[in-house]
Amino acid sequence: MLVTRPELKKTIIKGSILIGVFSVFLNINPKTLFNFLIFLLMAFLMLIMYALWKKAYLYEISEDGIIIKSPYSKKLIKYNIIDDYFVSSGLLARKFNVGSIYIILKSGKVEIIRDVKFPENVEAEIRKYLPT
Repeated sequence: MLVTRPELKKTIIKGSILIGVFSVFLNINPKTLFNFLIFLLMAFLMLIMYALWKKAYLYEISEDGIIIKSPYSKKLIKYNIIDDYFVSSGLLARKFNVGSIYIILKSGKVEIIRDVKFPENVEAEIRKYLPT
């Protein structure tokens, strides 16, 4: 059994870059400096809240299936309803050895295991339990 949670470094860095890029286009002068500081405080508070929400997810890969636990729900994905799956890692994700695993169900629905560390290990664990 493998239990993992989303990795947050990439999320924090992407959010900080976004806030920084957005800040470049603001007209900041001594009169607006206080408002800019309030903007930064609010933006980083929202980023931290999003990161904590993301960290609340838990993924369990076991012989019974894949369990995705979120703060408000718990999903069990049996291996016999999985049609296909693939790993996706962007440029920044590869830098931090994280990726997401997209699980395509026979019903056409897609479940995502987001931003897990070493996604190839998680994929190998899933592959181990899939029916041949």
